[in-house]
Amino acid sequence: LADSIQTRPHGIINVGILGEGTDSPSLSAVAFLEPRKSPIDVIQAVGRAMRTAPGKDLGYIICPILLEPTGDPERWLSRSSQDEGWRELGQILLALRAHDQRIEDQLEDLMYFYLPPAPPEPELTLVAVGKAETKRIQYWEHEGAPGEAQPAVERVLDGKSKPSTEFQRLGAAQKVGEPDQDGQPKPSGEVRRITETKGDFTAKTEPSQIITGKTNADGSHELRQDTVEREKPKPDGTRGAVDYKKSKAKAKKMINEGEGVRLPPGGKPRKPRRSGEEVARESAMRMLRLSGMEEHGKAIKLNLLTKSGLSDDRVIRDLNILEGSIKEAAHHLRTDELVGPLNRHLRLDNLKEASLKKQADGCTIAALLMMNAAMLHQRISNGRWLPGISDLSTVKNDVAVVRRIRWEWQDIRSYDFLPVLEPALESIYAIEKTGKAGGLERALRHITAEAERIAETYADMGADHAGPLFNRVMGNQASDGAFFTRPPAAALAARLTLDACGDADWSDAAVWRQHKTVDLACGSGTLLAAVLTDMKRRAKEQGANEQRLADLQKLGVEHVIKGLDINPVSLQLAASQLTAGNQDIRYRQMGLHQMLYGPHPRDPTRIGVGTLELLGQQAIVPRPNALGLPDDAIGSRAVWDPSDDAELEDAVDAARDARIVIMNPPFTSRAKMGGKFPA
Repeated sequence: LADSIQTRPHGIINVGILGEGTDSPSLSAVAFLEPRKSPIDVIQAVGRAMRTAPGKDLGYIICPILLEPTGDPERWLSRSSQDEGWRELGQILLALRAHDQRIEDQLEDLMYFYLPPAPPEPELTLVAVGKAETKRIQYWEHEGAPGEAQPAVERVLDGKSKPSTEFQRLGAAQKVGEPDQDGQPKPSGEVRRITETKGDFTAKTEPSQIITGKTNADGSHELRQDTVEREKPKPDGTRGAVDYKKSKAKAKKMINEGEGVRLPPGGKPRKPRRSGEEVARESAMRMLRLSGMEEHGKAIKLNLLTKSGLSDDRVIRDLNILEGSIKEAAHHLRTDELVGPLNRHLRLDNLKEASLKKQADGCTIAALLMMNAAMLHQRISNGRWLPGISDLSTVKNDVAVVRRIRWEWQDIRSYDFLPVLEPALESIYAIEKTGKAGGLERALRHITAEAERIAETYADMGADHAGPLFNRVMGNQASDGAFFTRPPAAALAARLTLDACGDADWSDAAVWRQHKTVDLACGSGTLLAAVLTDMKRRAKEQGANEQRLADLQKLGVEHVIKGLDINPVSLQLAASQLTAGNQDIRYRQMGLHQMLYGPHPRDPTRIGVGTLELLGQQAIVPRPNALGLPDDAIGSRAVWDPSDDAELEDAVDAARDARIVIMNPPFTSRAKMGGKFPA
C-alpha cells in the first residue's frame, strides 16, 4: 500500500484484513461494497482510512446506495426509508462518531454525493386522493417524467381534471404466460389491482414514491410525499419488492395523520435533460458536497441523521449513543465467551431458549449496569463534592482500568448510591471469577469513554426518554415479572393521583412529607419517576425556583418515594430515573428495596415470594384475632444502606402509612417468573 502511486494504485479486496490490529496508515480509502452486520467490524475498518501518514491529506470512505431507477436522486435521498440503503451508511456514520463525536455538526462539509443524471425512463408514483364529500380515499398510479405527479394531483384537487384522466388504475399488471419467440412472457391483457397481484401476476414497473392529496376544511390543499413500503431484503442483499398493501396503508396515514413530508404548492416537473455535451457536463458536475445540494441538502442531512441513529437533538443523539455503547460493550464481553457465566450470575441460565431470545442476555444486562454506574461516576466527578473521585477521562486511560473502576466505585459506595453501584460491581466480580479479563477491560474502556460524554445529558433527559430506552435494551422481562408502563400512561396516572389528593402547596416541603408514595412492584421506576416529576411540576407552578426544586427532589428521593421490586437490575434503573433531572445528586439514602423472590442465595431452604411477603405482616394487614406473636423476619434488603440489620422491616416501613400507592397489577404469569428457578 505504501508503494502505490496515483498511476498505479494498490488495492486489497478482503473483509478481514482491515480489522483490529492492522497497521496501514497510508491506506487512502475503504469501500463498503456490501452490508456489514457487525458495528465493531465497521468501526475498525473505518479507522484504517482515518490514520494519518506522510503525503496523505484525506482518507475516503465509499458507500454505494442503490437509487430508484426512475426517481430524482436528490428528492429520493431526502425522503427514502432506512431499508433503502441508509442502514449501511448509518453504520459508517456511527463508526465515525465512535472516533470523533463532531460528525453530526460537520457532516455537510465531510460528505460528498456522486449523483448520476436522472434517467430518461418515466417515473411511477402511487397516488392517493382523499375526498371530503365521500370521506373515502382513492388509489391510483401516475406514470410520467420526474416531478409530474404533484401537479397532476393538484389539478385533480382543484377540479380542473378528473382522476381517470390524470392517472391510471392502480396496479396494471401482466399475467405471466409462456415465453414468446423472443423469450419474453406473453401479456394476458388482464388488468388487476396491485393488492391482488400475487403469484402469476407481476407489475410492469414498481412505484418509487407515494404522493397523497386532500382538501382541508378551509379549502386549502395538502399534499404529502414519502417512499413506498418494501418487503424485507432478500438473503443476498437484493432490495425487496414493493409491498403494495403496506404502501396503501402508509398513504392512508399520510392523509389522515399527516405522516410524510408536506409538499409546497405549485409543484413543477423537472426540465428534461439535454443531450450531447451538456449531458456529459452535467454528469461531471454531479459530485456535490452535501451542503450544496440545492433545496434538498438540509432534508438529506436530517433524513440521514435520523435514519442512521444520529440526530441534531442532543438528548436523542446521546440516547442513541447510550444504546449503541451498551451493544458494543456487550459485544466485547461476548468475545470472551462470558454469556454463560453472566447468565448464571443473573439467574438466566434456567430459562428456556425461546424465553432467552426475547430478552437481553447476561452480557447486555451487565453492560447496561456498568454504563449506569459510569454515568453516575461522571456526574459525581463533575460536581467535585466527593474527594478522590477521578474524571472518567483519567480512568479510561488507566493501564489497569478494571481495578481503577472497582476502587473508585467502592469509594463512592462507601458514601451511598448502593442501588446503582452494587449490581454493576457484582457483575464485574462475576466476570473476574472466570479469569477472563480482556473483554471486560475493552468493555469498560468503551463505557467510560462514552459515559464521560453523555452523563450530563442523561441527568436532563427524564423518565419519558430513559424508561423506553432501558426497556428497549432489556427486551421482554417476563421472567422477572416486568410489565413496562409507557411514559404517557405513567404521567396521566400520576397527574390523576395527585389531583385526587386535593389542593396543596407543593412548594412546601411539609406537603411532600405528607404524601409518601410507594410502588410495590416498581420495576424500572417509570411510575415513581412520573409522580416525582408531577410533584415538581406543581411546585414550579406555585413559585418554586430551581434551587427549591432541587431541594424538593432530594427530599422526595430520600424520604417520600418508595419502591420495592425483586430485580436488582430494575432497581438500578429506578435509582437512575429518580436521580435524573437534578445535577446535584448528594443523596444520603433512597427508599428502594429488593424483595427476595425464589431461593435465598445462601440458604436454599428459604424461599421468597417478593412483595407478597408484606401480606403476612401485621403492620400492613392487621389481624385482630392473632395471638400477638411477632411477625417472622422475611427476605428483603434495603439496597441503599446495607449496614442496617433489619430485613423486611425496612420494606414494611416503606409501605406503611403511605398516602399514595401507584403500581401495575401483576400482568405477568407466575409460571413465566418461576422459569428462572429450578423446580
